[in-house]
Formats: sequence, C-alpha cells, structure tokens
Amino acid sequence: MAYVGLAGAASLVGVVCGLWLSKESAAAVAAALAAVLVLPVSRVTARIDRVAAQREQMASVFYRAGRGALLPRVRDVGDPLAVGVHAAEALPAGNAGGRLPPYVTRDAESEVHAAVVRGGFVLLVGESTAGKSRLAYEAIRSLRPDDAFACPLPTVSSELLTAAVTGERRCVLWLDDLERYLGTSGVTAGLLAEVMRDGSPDVLVLATLRAQEHHRLSSALTDASSGEEQSQRQRDARDLLQAATVIRLERAWSTGERERAAHTGDARIARAVADGRFGVAEALACGPAMLSAWRDAWAPGVRPRAAAIMHSAVDCRRIGVHGPVPRAALAEMHQPYLEARGGDRLRPESFEEALAWLCTPVHSATGSMLLASGGGYTAFDYLIDTPGLAEVPPSVPLSLIPHLDHHASRQMGLALGRLGRWAEAGQAHRNATALYEEALGGGHEHTLASRYEEGFALSRTGRAPEALVVFEQVALGRQQVLGADHPATLSARQETAYVMGQLDRNSESHDVYAAVYATRVRVAGADHPDTLRCRHNLAFSLARLGRMDEGYQVACDVEAARARVLGPDHPDTLVTGYEVAYALGQLGRWEEALAAFRRVAQARERTLGAEHPETLAARYEVGISLGRLGRATEALQLYQGLIEDRTRIDGHRNPETLRARHGQGVNLGRLGRWEEALAEARAVGALREATLGAEHPDALASRRETAVALGWLERWEEALVVYREVADRRAHALGASHPDTLTSRNDQAHCLEQLGHREEAAALYREVALLRRQDDGS
Repeated sequence: MAYVGLAGAASLVGVVCGLWLSKESAAAVAAALAAVLVLPVSRVTARIDRVAAQREQMASVFYRAGRGALLPRVRDVGDPLAVGVHAAEALPAGNAGGRLPPYVTRDAESEVHAAVVRGGFVLLVGESTAGKSRLAYEAIRSLRPDDAFACPLPTVSSELLTAAVTGERRCVLWLDDLERYLGTSGVTAGLLAEVMRDGSPDVLVLATLRAQEHHRLSSALTDASSGEEQSQRQRDARDLLQAATVIRLERAWSTGERERAAHTGDARIARAVADGRFGVAEALACGPAMLSAWRDAWAPGVRPRAAAIMHSAVDCRRIGVHGPVPRAALAEMHQPYLEARGGDRLRPESFEEALAWLCTPVHSATGSMLLASGGGYTAFDYLIDTPGLAEVPPSVPLSLIPHLDHHASRQMGLALGRLGRWAEAGQAHRNATALYEEALGGGHEHTLASRYEEGFALSRTGRAPEALVVFEQVALGRQQVLGADHPATLSARQETAYVMGQLDRNSESHDVYAAVYATRVRVAGADHPDTLRCRHNLAFSLARLGRMDEGYQVACDVEAARARVLGPDHPDTLVTGYEVAYALGQLGRWEEALAAFRRVAQARERTLGAEHPETLAARYEVGISLGRLGRATEALQLYQGLIEDRTRIDGHRNPETLRARHGQGVNLGRLGRWEEALAEARAVGALREATLGAEHPDALASRRETAVALGWLERWEEALVVYREVADRRAHALGASHPDTLTSRNDQAHCLEQLGHREEAAALYREVALLRRQDDGS
C-alpha cells in the first residue's frame, strides 16, 4: 500500500507539472521529486522483498501454509496424522469409521482444557502412544478454532519462528516431540517468553514430550569436566521444562477412561478395552503388535533383513537422528545387525522386499513400523523405548555421517557426547563443521559452535593438544564476530583453560579462569549462574596448582552461593558439593569427605533417582572414601552393588561400569585377595583397551593395577614387563616428564630393586628426580 501511494503521488505531481510548467521547470521538479522519493521507495521495496522472502520461507518450514503463505487457522488443520497423532488400524470395508477412531474423553482433559484457555507454555508428558497428541489436537480444535496454527519443522530458525507467531493476533505454536526442537538455535525459555508476549492468553505453545526424554532433559547434570556450552544447553533444557505447565498422561487407562471408551461403539476401541494388557491408545496404534512383529521377524526364513533394518532405524533415533534416514544409509547400516544374528544362515529376503514389508501397515493398521517421509524413513516412536536394546554399535553413526546435513550431524554428535561416545561424536561434529563452513563460512556463529563441539570431543578422547588449537581458534573467531565479553567467547576461553589443565599447564589454566571470572563478574554479576560456574572451575584449578586449602575454601563459597541462588538440592549446587567432598579427600580429611559424598549421593537419589548417572557417580566416590579409611570390606560390598546397577543400566563395557570394577579389584587387593585382584585387573584392562584405546588413562590404570597384583604375588619378572610397558605408553601419550609417567618410572625402579638390579634401579631413580627438578624449575 505504501509503495502504491508513493508511486501514485509521484505520477500525479508529474502530470500537474507537465500541464502547468515549462519543459525545463517540469524536468527540474521531476528530478527533485525523484531525489526526495528514492529513499522511501527503496525502503518500501526492500520491505516488500523481505516480506516475500519470509513468506516463501514460512511456506517451506511451517505446516500447510495457507493462501499467500499465511499460517492456517486451527479449524483448517483437518489431518491430525500430519501433526503427530498416531493412526489406528483400519476397519473392514463397509464399516463406518475413518483412520482415527472416535475421541474418548481422558481424565486429564479438564486440566488440559483449562491450560489451553489460559495460554502460555503447556507440555503434555507421557510414554509413546499414551494419547498426548490426540488430546492436545482435540483441545485446540474445540477451544481455539480461529487461532493461527504454526507447526514448524525442527530446523526452523528462531528468528522466523518468532516472526511467524508474533505476526498473528492469536496463535497456537504446536511442538510435537519437543526434543526435536532443542539444540542449535533451538527453542529456549527465553525464546518462548518472547513469543508468548509476557504471558498473554492470545498465544498458546502446546508441546508433547515422551516421559523418557522429559526425565533425561530435566535431570541432566554437569560437573567440573563438562563444557561450558554443554552445561548451558542442559540449563536451558531444565529452564525450559520448568517454565511449562506440565500435564502428565498415563499410557495405562483408568477404569473411568475404559468405561467411557467401551460406549463409543467402535470395534477397534472395544478390542483395545477388552485386552487389559496395554493402554487403549497403545493398542489402537498397534504398538504392541509392531513390537511383536519385529521380534518374530528375526526367525530364519521369516523377515530377518527387515528386522535388521528396523533395528538400525530405531538406533538412529536413539542417537539423536530424529529426521528421515536415507535409503542408502539403511542399506549399509543394517548389515552388521544381520551378520551378528547369523547372516545368510537366517535366509534373509531382499532389501526391497524387507523395506516394503516394514512400510506396510501392521495388522491392517494405517501406520507402519517404518514411516516413509522426506526422502527417507523414520522408526515408529513406540519402538524407540523397547526394553533390553543393546548399546548402539559404532557402525551406525559411521554409516550415517555421510548422509546427514549440518543440523542432523551436529544433533547426532551431541547425542553421542551425552552417551560418552566422544570419538564418534567428534567425527559427527567434524562433518557438521565442514558442512556449516561450506554453507555459511568459517566465521559464522553456527560454524564456530560446531567447531567448539569438535574441540570438546578431542579433549575427551585424550587429544588435548589438538583440542587446545581448536578452542583458541574458536575463541579468536568469536571475539572477532561477537566481541570479547560475549558469553560464547568466554565459554571458548574457559574451555582453553580446561584443556591447558589437561596438558599440565596449570598456571596458565588458572590465569585464564581468573581472567574470565573477572569479566563475568563485571558483565553479569557475581551471582549469575555462569559466573558461579566459572568460579567453580577456578576452585578446581587451584587444586591442580596444589593450593588445596584455597581451592577447598573457594569451593565451599561457591556451594553456599549456589545454594542461596539456586537452592540446596539444585543439580549445580550438588555438583559443587561433590567438588567440596573431593577437596576434603585431597586434603586427607577422609572422614569428612565420606560424609560429604554421602550427603551428595542421598540428595541426588532423592531428587534424581537411585539409578541416575550422577547418583551412581557419587556412590562410586563413597567407595573411594571407604577404601581410603581402611574399610575395604564395606567398599567391596558397595562396588559389587554398583557394578550390578551399572551393568544393568549401561552395559558391561561402559567406562563407568569398568570404573566400578576397577574399584572392586583395588579393594580385593586391600583384603589380600591378590589372585582375584589380578584376574579382575586383567579383565577390566582388556575391556578398557578394546573400548578406549591402549593409551587411555583408564586402560593404563588397569595395566598398572595388574603389575601391582603381580608384585604382591612375588611375580616380579612379569610385573617389570607390565610396569615398563605402562611407563612407555604414558611417555608416548603424555610426555617423559609428566607426573604420571614419572610415577610409572618409579614403579619400574622399585621392581628392579626387588629383582636385585640395584644399580639400574638407582640410575632410574636419579633420572626421575632430575626430570622432576627440571619440571619444578620450569
């Protein structure tokens, strides 16, 4: 309209000038008019271009954009399956009823309706096929039919999402499976606060989340070794969930719900109600039938290739790939699964036949185990949480990486990092970095963020020198793009400090932490969570410098500040409480350390649950304290229980399971049970070398424990071979003058003494002493 008005005014003036003025005067007036109008006309033209581009983007990333790429109204969203509602089995020909059975009023409906009317952020939590999406869909259709409906793709930018929602007077923002929208430039509590216009009932953010994902996101903890940005993401996720009105929906239907369902007259619902083993929505979606069909398919000559493809697709979801998986990736990934179960002996069908069967509705349902969309295939979400699934094999991420875009590759890297699989996470992040750089340039914030994650993975796989180079580059790039005081720049600088500590450049590490802490105090204040986290790391760096008393005091101060700001049972407060307990142990105050670790373990069990990884980590440290106090029998009992829990939860090859087994072996030795201790050290060492690498610190710790047991068994010749091997590997990985390397050389010298090689032992002792003096002098 502005453009037309300006053009019309210019035309009118031109006509008048032509009628009343001479040609020379008219030309002068026209030139002056053009000079005056060029700026507003160019601005209006640019605005038209921006709006057109934005509408074109909206049409590509929002569900069913309406006429002119505008958002549709809720009443126009006539296909609930397209927005996440699960399909049910089809009725036989001639029976009334469509792809969805009649809606049955749920017990939580009144609570959901009240929240939908109030607006704001509403989150429905429950297991897959509990009926979350159907309840949410029926609620908005009933109560907000005239609102705009925004259902974005997970890759939508926060800027476009904000523009789409704020451009409507009343709007429903639909986020089914909320976990898909977290991550790079994802949904945060701050973004929702902006979208929701200070709590206005005009905007409703309606989301669903599987119960397993809700538990993971709400209970994720950080420790001193967690990266700044990993910690920030975890805090963002917790803050986001805390900002929601959470309504829980049970998969098992109540007596009242089943009674209401029985009166619908729908044959599908009647069968689901009659089968009391499952929830009604669960049975309607054919979840149990799909799971049974998948398991049966493994039988020889049935459909073993389809079973293998299904397993690989499920595992893709388990490592953070929520979008469609390309056909070529599935063709490559499923082979190891098939070989592990027998390969050709299973008489597998062709790949095409297997894929077709997986995409065919199960038991006449309108849904299938494998959903074809977007040029690929996605596993039905009911199957993701199948109990008893083994750890995702390394072949899955390695096969996936070449087929992923930058967003999916980074999301997979983050998921693998959460699982502690840092080598594979690093490969995913390297791929994401290359794709981001190609699309956006090396200096773009998304490229730098992915590069940061690449550096983090390097530091967690023992490649600290490479990680330091990466973090220094990220810090410099962010300083140039975002500024020296930007939180992201400070995060990268903190990570350089952490890696310097890994490289025993402890003085430099402390100086960087201190400088970042001073900046955070100036910019954000002493009690800001980021400032407190930096001060927590500062306490850790003081301990590395041997200033244990100072480090302990700073940790105590941070614990008190976090308890005041965040609460005594807040995860961050408990992380610092854990650090206080560790400092007490380093000071030799083991009775106090034991009491402090027990307090942390009890608080975590109370707030997070007995099987949460951080609760189990605190239990491990309780065992360490018991062992240091000479209470080896109690420590051994604790570790035996911890091993059972870790094995059940994480598997027998998980690094934390092996850590607990290492503790068990140490305490067997303390009790004089050296043959058992030797067998445990060898078994744990072999698993650590296979999973972590021969030069990983944990693998070398197990090798050293093997040598210790051999020494106690008077098998000094064998012990010397192992001690020398550990020393050589530490020298190669850490350097000849690293404290751990020198400790191993001392072990080697002691072994030589026991064998009567006194001159050789004395020479080695002198060499170690010289290296320590040189290191202290430097």
